Amino acid sequence: MLRALKLVNRHRPGYGPRIASSSEGLQKLTSLSTKRHFFWGNGDSGDSKGSGNGGDNGSKTGEKSIDAKEKSSNDSSEPVVSSSSSALSRVGFGDEAPRYPHLTALPVISKPLFPGIVTSITVSDEATIDALEKIKGSGGPGGYIGVFLRKKFPNGVTDGGVLVDYPELITDPSDLYKVGTLAQVHRITRTFGHNHNEILHDSLDSPESILKDDKSASVLLLAHRRIDLLSVDKFGPPIDVTCSHWQRMMYKMGEDSGRDDIIRALSNEIMQTIRDIAQYNSLFRENATYFPTRVDSNDPYKLADFAAGLTTGSSQDLQGVLEEKDPETRLQMALELLSKEKELSKLQQEISRKVEEKMSETQRKYMLTEQLKSIKKELGMEKDDKEALLAKYRKKIAAFPSVPDEVMEVIDSELEKLSTLEKNSSEFNVTRSYLDWLTSVPWGTTSEENFDIKGARETLDRDHYGLDEVKDTILAYIAIGKLKGGIQGKILCLAGPPGVGKTSIASSVADALGRKFYRFSVGGLSDVSEIKGHRRTYVGSMPGKMIQCLKTTGTMNPLVLIDEIDKLGMGYRGDPAAALLELLDPSQNHTFMDHFMDVQVDMSKVLFMCTANDLGNIPAPLLDRMEVIRLSGYDVPEKVKIAENYLVPKALRDSGLLPEKKEGGSIDPDSNEEEEVASETKMSQQRIPESLSITQSAIDKLVRWYSREAGVRNLNKYIEKISRKLALQVVAEDEGAELTKDSARKSDTWVVSDENLEDYVGKPIFTSDRLYDKDPLPHGIVMGLAWTSMGGSALYIETQAIKKKGINSEGKPKGGGTLKVTGQLGSVMEESTQIAYTVSRARIAEIDPDSSYFDDYDIHMHVPEGATPKDGPSAGVTMTTAMLSLALDKPIRNDLAMTGEISLTGKVLPVGGIKEKIMAARRAGIKCIIFPGQNKRDYDEMPDYLKEGLEVFFADDYSTVYEVAFLSNKS
Repeated sequence: MLRALKLVNRHRPGYGPRIASSSEGLQKLTSLSTKRHFFWGNGDSGDSKGSGNGGDNGSKTGEKSIDAKEKSSNDSSEPVVSSSSSALSRVGFGDEAPRYPHLTALPVISKPLFPGIVTSITVSDEATIDALEKIKGSGGPGGYIGVFLRKKFPNGVTDGGVLVDYPELITDPSDLYKVGTLAQVHRITRTFGHNHNEILHDSLDSPESILKDDKSASVLLLAHRRIDLLSVDKFGPPIDVTCSHWQRMMYKMGEDSGRDDIIRALSNEIMQTIRDIAQYNSLFRENATYFPTRVDSNDPYKLADFAAGLTTGSSQDLQGVLEEKDPETRLQMALELLSKEKELSKLQQEISRKVEEKMSETQRKYMLTEQLKSIKKELGMEKDDKEALLAKYRKKIAAFPSVPDEVMEVIDSELEKLSTLEKNSSEFNVTRSYLDWLTSVPWGTTSEENFDIKGARETLDRDHYGLDEVKDTILAYIAIGKLKGGIQGKILCLAGPPGVGKTSIASSVADALGRKFYRFSVGGLSDVSEIKGHRRTYVGSMPGKMIQCLKTTGTMNPLVLIDEIDKLGMGYRGDPAAALLELLDPSQNHTFMDHFMDVQVDMSKVLFMCTANDLGNIPAPLLDRMEVIRLSGYDVPEKVKIAENYLVPKALRDSGLLPEKKEGGSIDPDSNEEEEVASETKMSQQRIPESLSITQSAIDKLVRWYSREAGVRNLNKYIEKISRKLALQVVAEDEGAELTKDSARKSDTWVVSDENLEDYVGKPIFTSDRLYDKDPLPHGIVMGLAWTSMGGSALYIETQAIKKKGINSEGKPKGGGTLKVTGQLGSVMEESTQIAYTVSRARIAEIDPDSSYFDDYDIHMHVPEGATPKDGPSAGVTMTTAMLSLALDKPIRNDLAMTGEISLTGKVLPVGGIKEKIMAARRAGIKCIIFPGQNKRDYDEMPDYLKEGLEVFFADDYSTVYEVAFLSNKS
């Protein structure tokens, strides 16, 4: 930064020159380091040859006179040097200055020196400073040097934007312009400074070296005449040059009248431009006042120099004025520079005016606003902002039915604190935000609840088919509320595969209960503050989701749906599952404490409903606080009913193929807009064929061969695809547009049935109910039943035997007695394979003691599909049966499926997901199922339509499974 300041001060541009003649002498020499001054002598006296050598002693004449005047100026705030013209003539002023052929050269940056200028230049090179001090001498005005503008890096900055360290040093003659100025050294002032950043990196034990490195000097120069650079004799530092001096240039009027008029016009225009600029720029104002009496307007050379010296033009343009010898051209160049300066001054004044106007307008509005506030306050029409804010809070508090005493104490305390704080303080905004939330919680406000069981049932059945367990639970809550006069908050968890209506039924439950509904998803949530809020010490802190819920719903008893609770995350910000323990605990949530609110909030009246796909991902303490309702998914008849009653009508309405349902209200007969809408609707309905429909056979085919998932989400996508294609065909045929082969209607009817369904949704995804249609199945293959988060699934267990082959180094046959498992099985399922292998070897020993099958063969077990991860213990009996089928060379009937965990002693242990597995078996066309004996109670609770047509066996020991699989007549 210091270096940048040095470069700026080395040659300070246009600071409004002060004009003086030789009769007045040199004024304010002590202040010339910050101002630039013009001096012109009359040239009436003085030695044209000069009396100095430009070296150590400088000019011998008049040194004592000027030095004495400098000393006398120290006692005056406005120092003035004696105006004796004889002193100046003895020194040699202007064109009367000595004409030395050899000079010390000083390169400068930014702009050249014009004759008559007194300016201050900062020099940083130590050798150059020492040389200038010798030229200055011990007293007097000093000797002479040549000042030349740098041609290379004239602004002191390299092409790469790096500051030049020592502009007064050069390495090539071409670095300087060929025309410079003879200048007289009047004073040298050494300055010492240092860069603070450099001190931090240098040794503190050697401050002298720091001061030496950053030493510089301020040199006061008086420019006399132009000189030409002939050669650089020594690069130094200091730089020695050979130069030639310009002769005094005079223009005589009357020799060329035409040229005289042009020069006179240019001179007048320059003087007028200077006066114009003085109106915009205060720096020009002083010179505009004095220059008519200080500058001879009839001398075009000096007038041009004076005008150019006033401007802040580029270094190249100013150097051009310095080098120009023709008076007309020099005046023209100076006028161009002045014109640019005039436009720049206008722009500066315009910018300043706009800023002042904006500030004045802002101040005016502020003053008027404050006056208006004062007038309204005096008239009692309005209170100040703080009083209005306090009144607003008190009004909101008074509107609440009941505010807990603890909360009221906190509110009163915060209101009292707010009244004493300044509005501009940060604490005021924090307190205001806190009061905003304290008064936004609907303390004591509850919505009126519905105790009509019949109406609630109609509401639940209106939007959802089936889900009887959920509906019965809600109706039970309504009945209890009717008996007790109110429904307390409960925590329900709906667990089931995607697409079975877990999220959507929560909204219907809220409508049935007459409560406000609020939903937020916690899937992937890893920040405890989303539940418990941020502490008020943090910038931008907010309460948690539950406080935001109360503010949004405006009641203390909403129905809150916490979606995807089995997908909670955990990060460095805490465990949200642990934060939910307090919220979802009926014995604790009546004193729920939010970090931001810092007061107890009663959440016991809130009805919480959670949704999850896999209960195994929910922490046990959290799961223990919830009443779990399992949704098993839909079988084929249920899906068909849902599609007929809900999905198809909705898809047709969304596609414009059915009129929208009216949401109540009547149409104004006088409203033209309503008439236009009704007319357009009528015209659009006339285009739709009356026979357009989707038959039950098409829906049944969609369910069986396109969407076998537990939910109805994919089924809905297919129905929407059909309705979109129907809408396209209707509009295209009405307009006569041509469609592509895939989109065009291929049949003559608008009825979508199982026969033309493929024209709308493509080929079926599933081509058969089972992987193996052969009856019986190949040896070593058995169908098992599994449960996944997507619902029930039927999968095959495949086994294959590999006989010993070859002899090892010990002379024994290679292979035998090993089990290889594939199919991307989890750790639990891999353990089940080892248990099943052990049980199979034990059973084969009981059935055929002489059999050495498992010793002679390696067994490879695979569970399709290999890309799907699988885990769980329920395939134990299936794996055992598959290996025994292989060892006994007995096939299994293709309509038999089984599930159950097996122990090492052959006990069949219970499993879960019985309903989902039954539904999966029915989809696969299974007629006979083997369940663990302890799952009989789960089977007895199944609806009768799921049991219809099934032959079910319950096994407590594997012997029962063996009898059904291998000893039955059909096998």
